[in-house]
Amino acid sequence: MEKIILIFLSFFYLHADELQLIDANVSEDSGVYGLIQKYISIDHQIKEFKKNNDENSSSYNGILKEFERDKKSILDQIPDMIVEQKVDEKAIENFLKTKKELLKLQQKSLNKPFIYTDTTLNLLYFNIVESFFSSLFELEKLFKNTANSESIISAVDKTMEKLQNLINVDLSTYKSKITDPKELEKITHKEEIITDAFNSYIEILKYLRSNAHLLESNYLFSLLGLQIWIDKINAFVNFDFFNVGKVVISALVLAFFISLRRFFSNIVYFFLVRLIYRNKKEADDIKVIFIGNIKKPVGNLLICYSLSLCLTITFYPAPLSVSLSNLFNIIYAILIAWLVLKVLDGYGVILVSKLAQKSEKKEVVNLVIKILYFVIIIIALLYVLARLGFNISAIIASLGIGGLAVALATKDIIANFFASILLLFDNSFNQGDWVEVSGIEGTVVEIGLRKTTIRTFDNCLVFLPNSTIMGANIKNWSKRRMGRHIKMYLGVGYDATPEKLDNCIKDLKELLYTSPLVAHEDDSALKYGDHTTKYRQNLVSINDLEGYKNACYVALSDFADSSINIELYFYTKSIGAKEFREARQELMLEFMRIIEKNGLTFAFPSRSIYIENLPPLDLKPKA
Repeated sequence: MEKIILIFLSFFYLHADELQLIDANVSEDSGVYGLIQKYISIDHQIKEFKKNNDENSSSYNGILKEFERDKKSILDQIPDMIVEQKVDEKAIENFLKTKKELLKLQQKSLNKPFIYTDTTLNLLYFNIVESFFSSLFELEKLFKNTANSESIISAVDKTMEKLQNLINVDLSTYKSKITDPKELEKITHKEEIITDAFNSYIEILKYLRSNAHLLESNYLFSLLGLQIWIDKINAFVNFDFFNVGKVVISALVLAFFISLRRFFSNIVYFFLVRLIYRNKKEADDIKVIFIGNIKKPVGNLLICYSLSLCLTITFYPAPLSVSLSNLFNIIYAILIAWLVLKVLDGYGVILVSKLAQKSEKKEVVNLVIKILYFVIIIIALLYVLARLGFNISAIIASLGIGGLAVALATKDIIANFFASILLLFDNSFNQGDWVEVSGIEGTVVEIGLRKTTIRTFDNCLVFLPNSTIMGANIKNWSKRRMGRHIKMYLGVGYDATPEKLDNCIKDLKELLYTSPLVAHEDDSALKYGDHTTKYRQNLVSINDLEGYKNACYVALSDFADSSINIELYFYTKSIGAKEFREARQELMLEFMRIIEKNGLTFAFPSRSIYIENLPPLDLKPKA
């Protein structure tokens, strides 16, 4: 018979007719068995607590959460304890001897229902405990033999199947023959103990199954002979207070991944872009976009992975702890989501823009991209919450009927809160922007969780609820890259001739079309934007989206009461308050010079009075 873990014999003893468990609150030095006994004890406490307490009480859920936290703390320690198990040879000898005596007693008591049932339950408990702890030794063996997670999962599945077959023993025939109530009570109590132990073992095995990757964490290192290299380095330099071999190898791993991040983006680019795009010019443009987008997330992902490898080397040959493993998984989820968003923003937008160009459905394609962004963020968020221990199903369910009452009671607070989130992601305005919302015009000071603060130009501080802002029209004057509008009329006198007006209009056009102060046709997003601009123009009107205006018109407008009006409609390049006013002033002075140059004068309001009949004038001097 193979050596199995029988440390548990130190914590319970058997009489010929009774299984008696010692208190499970054993010391922390008792190893894996002590942890598991604590786990079983907590499960039993939870069972009794649910039986004897009202689930509607205010403290009910809080106490249950405390129990669950204690269970999780024990589960997190079990993988580390498994690889540090020790076999007690004396315990094995005692176990074999006791089991042999129980088997003899079982054979002798076939005609004694109580003794037979009691002894059979003792043997059943022995077999269940033996199978469970044997599986832990098997896991340790697999771990030390660098088995992969599939082998570990297979071993756990076999153990759970074996335990399920053991627990299905039928003793109803013998129990029906027991007439003494005290004996029946003892049998029932012992069955409860066995059932509790069985349920706890199954929970622990399921946990080990779902975290099988923890026990295979040294699989790659063992294949690479990590321990051999550690020993070789320690043979040259060795200190008692730390392992030089592990430090040196960790430093090399970290240096490798830091250097790798410099050209890893180019490797990804080669497989995702270079093999698809044969047009060299187009591929070069995409390269700048693609590598620029993914450089940071790829670099951070590689550094995070190198740190996890260094920690794994530090713990080797023991597995990385569950808490650290979960922490790195959460970081990986965030970094991968960031990387996918950046890839989608660079490579994805280019591909989708071509689709939009062919299908001419810009709005639909643009909406699809935004939905993909949202889906990626939600998936990453749910994964992080699951890793933090939240019940995702419960969270989703709580958004149903249970959350309806709270939502109705706090609808204004919730509306403002979600409106603030939407404002942050919607990018309608940022701090420092000049906006006009609900009749309030000023500079955005802060976007809070409930309200947005705006400082008006007469230095008044205004607070607007975010829900109000979301339902109002928002004018953002700061969302302009180039082009501040000027529309004016130059009124000249009616003494102007058509030739003079024609020459004047030509001079005005030449001024506006050539002035460095005025936005021209080539001053657009394509000229000043980045490499993604020419692809994004297939999805949206890129000039309007980015805030570029360059229209310019000069023409006669109308024959007014006192003047012939020349309409000037154009945009200045400057959008800042000071620069805009200075540009407008300089242009107005040039307009005056052109008017004067062409022999025209500015008209001013005037009125001509015609009198049809005048009385005769007496011009004779009076005496």
